[in-house]
Amino acid sequence: MRRSNVAKRLSAGALALLAAGCLTEASAEMTVIRGEGSAASTDTASVYFNSGINDRSVSSLLAALSDIALKYPATKNVNLYLNSPGGSMEAGYVAYEFIRHYPLHINTIDAAATDSSATMIYCAAEDRYAAPLASFLLHPAAAAIAVNGYMKPDQAKQAFEDVERENLKFREIYKGCLKLTPEELTTLLSSESNRRRLGYDAAKDIGLITRTPDQLPRGIDRATYLVSDGGSR
Repeated sequence: MRRSNVAKRLSAGALALLAAGCLTEASAEMTVIRGEGSAASTDTASVYFNSGINDRSVSSLLAALSDIALKYPATKNVNLYLNSPGGSMEAGYVAYEFIRHYPLHINTIDAAATDSSATMIYCAAEDRYAAPLASFLLHPAAAAIAVNGYMKPDQAKQAFEDVERENLKFREIYKGCLKLTPEELTTLLSSESNRRRLGYDAAKDIGLITRTPDQLPRGIDRATYLVSDGGSR
């Protein structure tokens, strides 16, 4: 999951456009605390994401990361703290791809619970940390079914295809994030009864966590971004 050279040269113009749009749409969900000092001497910046995964929360997250890259391009480490019950697979995948191609070094940290589609965001970084009592939820994707009391054959077929399409995202991402055999991965994503609720040690054993807490680069944040959906999880 290494960033390509092209990705590292992500243009400032593109980031500026994205940041401007996202900040306009999602500013009510994001608080920014800026410290004093020169942007050129920035060691760390942090983003605390306490939200379900949806279009608005992910827009706020991308706005925060874009703002850091634009205003503090010399930042050595961006620490992304996650506490999320999951939500939209599409929004989670957008964040995953954005982080994979982010021009600065980013660490993901499970601050409390990183569940379902939020694990895609967590897996976007190579350096992945977790608090000692944090947990993860790995399970199959689900699809919404709009029916009026009865399900017709074409609706069942469409629902199955929708789930398979979303599960493909989990499958491809987890291949590079988890030390599971193909058979174990298929079993995990085949039924909700095979879901895994993982604590710190279990997550570390399967490669989900790649770094210990004492290895996390810490410093005085030049800027801190707080993203929340207002307590509605």
